[in-house]
Amino acid sequence: MSSAGSTDAQRSFIEQARQAQIIRATIEVLAEQGYGAASFARIARHASISPALITYHFGTKDFLMRGVLATIEERLDDAMAGTDDEPDSYPDALKGMLERFVEHCWSHGEEVSAMTEIRRQARSESLRQAFSSSHDRGTAELVAFIEEGQAHGQFRDTDPALFASVLLVAMGEFSRLRGRSADENRRIAVEWASLFVNAISATTAPRDPGSENDEQDQ
Repeated sequence: MSSAGSTDAQRSFIEQARQAQIIRATIEVLAEQGYGAASFARIARHASISPALITYHFGTKDFLMRGVLATIEERLDDAMAGTDDEPDSYPDALKGMLERFVEHCWSHGEEVSAMTEIRRQARSESLRQAFSSSHDRGTAELVAFIEEGQAHGQFRDTDPALFASVLLVAMGEFSRLRGRSADENRRIAVEWASLFVNAISATTAPRDPGSENDEQDQ
């Protein structure tokens, strides 16, 4: 690699590290002090850097908050995706996804608080569009998953969009349900996930697609 290429790669690495540092500091300020207190000056003091450095990397508060949202949502998506092990059924897949969501929320409380602050307090058009795009994307993915489970006879015949909407609202409010002890948290996590798994799981065994042809031939 040329010297110029090495310098560019090093600069890129340093810039990414600095942006991550700023986003981390912003998350902490949002969680501790709220959206209104998350000025560049306060975030800079929290990160022990110059406010001008935040302006250099993000330009405006809106772009910084969009960067924070993108980071939090990416980490949450990765956590919910889980391992490479294939679940035994669609209800099992939904159960695992929801339990991983719960675990991530409770082990990354600052990120959840920061995301909640932005969604509730931000008023700019660009942030509203970011929320809308994220919501639409999450809804589409969940609807597709539900429809696939229905096609395999493992989810009951309900409106996928309605179920997805109710579940996403519940996920947005879940952080309020934290218990007073680790045991209570585990109980809440299991019961909360079970509510949605039981609500959509088919109550009868999946029908063999070939059975209809067999009956018609008789």
